[in-house]
Amino acid sequence: MDARTCRRMPVKVGCWLVELGGSSCVYTFDISEKGVSVVTEDPFPVGQVVTLQFFTPHSATAVTLEAEVVWSCLEPEGGMGLKFINIDEERKEILREFARLLRQQKEEAGDQSRE
Repeated sequence: MDARTCRRMPVKVGCWLVELGGSSCVYTFDISEKGVSVVTEDPFPVGQVVTLQFFTPHSATAVTLEAEVVWSCLEPEGGMGLKFINIDEERKEILREFARLLRQQKEEAGDQSRE
């Protein structure tokens, strides 16, 4: 049974996992206002806290979020699930708006394919 309380939107967005030694570029494969799944060849262990940065179409600066790794796998394709933690209302609203924009784009693409 899926324990998610927010609908995730499939989307490929480039983002950065920021660590003390630098940062690495990863890609999302879905996102919601509560978490994100990313593709990475070098997933972190469950329980590790990471900093994630990405841009939305409406953000002039990178959105920076703290997240905890809730699942991690190497196969069939490396990836991990991140749950956002310590998130303030401003960032929650940015994520809600981003999800609304993604849904709208998906609906518009579906309408265009029917024409």
